[in-house]
Amino acid sequence: MVNVSIVLPAKNEAGAITRTVLQIKQLNIADEIIVINDGSTDNTSQLAEQAGAKVISHPYSKGNGAAIKTGARVAQGNVIVFMDADGQHDPQDIKLL
Repeated sequence: MVNVSIVLPAKNEAGAITRTVLQIKQLNIADEIIVINDGSTDNTSQLAEQAGAKVISHPYSKGNGAAIKTGARVAQGNVIVFMDADGQHDPQDIKLL
């Protein structure tokens, strides 16, 4: 059985995070959506949680690479998909993987 974890590294993505998480949820393919909040100074974390994502926060910005590593460590799925949180990639493309 395939369990899919979608990891979204994010820093100050309050303007896009809700839309991105909700678009992923609508696909009904993710067993978990994890937002790695990389030291955001806006309300990215709160908005991601309200949209239904699990949020792991770095206390300060460690960089995108560290956020990806954190996501890989906490993801429970046997398939992990990494996406930018800013909405530049269409979540519909996940189905093509």
